[in-house]
Amino acid sequence: MLYSMALQMLRTTIYIVSLMAISCTSPRTVEFLGFAGCPNTPILRERLQHAAPNYDIVEVDLMQLEQGDKRLGWGAPTILLDGRDLFEESSSGGNVSCRAWAEGLPSVGAIRVALQDQSK
Repeated sequence: MLYSMALQMLRTTIYIVSLMAISCTSPRTVEFLGFAGCPNTPILRERLQHAAPNYDIVEVDLMQLEQGDKRLGWGAPTILLDGRDLFEESSSGGNVSCRAWAEGLPSVGAIRVALQDQSK
C-alpha cells in the first residue's frame, strides 16, 4: 500500500515537472518582415531560422499589408520581437523599402545574442 502511494506521488511529481518544462520552453513568436523584391530577405530569413530554431517565425510579406499597417514603416528585411525591431531601429514611416544595414546583415550569432537580450 505504501509503495503504491509513493509510486503515485512520484508519477504526479514527474507530470507536474514535465508541464512546467513545457511551459518554460514553449516557443516565442518572431515576426519576419520582407518582400520578394528585396535581395536581403531570403538571406536574413535563413539566418533567423538557424539562430532561432525554438521560435515560431511568422513571415510577413510587406507588399500584402494594407495601407496604414504599422509594420510598413520598417524596411525589409526586419525582425520584430514583441512588436519591436530586434536591432533597435525605429520605424521610418509607411513606405515599403529595402532596409539599409550599415554594418551588413546581422550574422546568426548576432541574431541569437539580440534575441537573448530582448527576451530578458
